[in-house]
Amino acid sequence: VAAEKAAAAKAAAEKAVADAKVAAAAAAAEAAKKAVMAEYTVVAGDTLSALALRYYGNAGQAYWKLIYEANKDVIGSNPGMVRTGLTLKIPTLPEELK
Repeated sequence: VAAEKAAAAKAAAEKAVADAKVAAAAAAAEAAKKAVMAEYTVVAGDTLSALALRYYGNAGQAYWKLIYEANKDVIGSNPGMVRTGLTLKIPTLPEELK
């Protein structure tokens, strides 16, 4: 029972850290909307994680979410549906994600 409680506590702590990174990325995206390092026109096969890897060197959720949050108004509610032809703003990477 103690081992199960410890495992559950560890999992909860890891989720909290991941959630905090995602929240930080969202907040940073808001602040960075004015700080754009590039504009990119989506081509067939592109994903937000591929763009994050290309521009930031990291395809992790906090990184692609930064691009998504900065472009939510053109992408829409589903970050997995990035349409060909969209022009996306690539925000400058905030210090906390460097």
